[in-house]
Amino acid sequence: MVLARIFPAEATTDPSSLLEGIKKTLPPEIKINDYAEEPIAFGLKALKVQFLMPEDYEGGTTIIEDLVSKVNEISQVEILMVSRI
Repeated sequence: MVLARIFPAEATTDPSSLLEGIKKTLPPEIKINDYAEEPIAFGLKALKVQFLMPEDYEGGTTIIEDLVSKVNEISQVEILMVSRI
């Protein structure tokens, strides 16, 4: 399980549109288990997303950062925690 905080490029970006963009970039082996909006400041809301992926997945958490960063509306991806379920 990988927990990531994902920041939108603009404060006006809809978090649900971010989530849809993220889902489209993920390979079948990586799934979104849960997510929540997190208020940051001045109307900016980040997404905290819990990803499930195989433990031995090549590239580790870097693959999540790289794939999610490709979504145009995302400015930054921060890995908060990695653990086994």
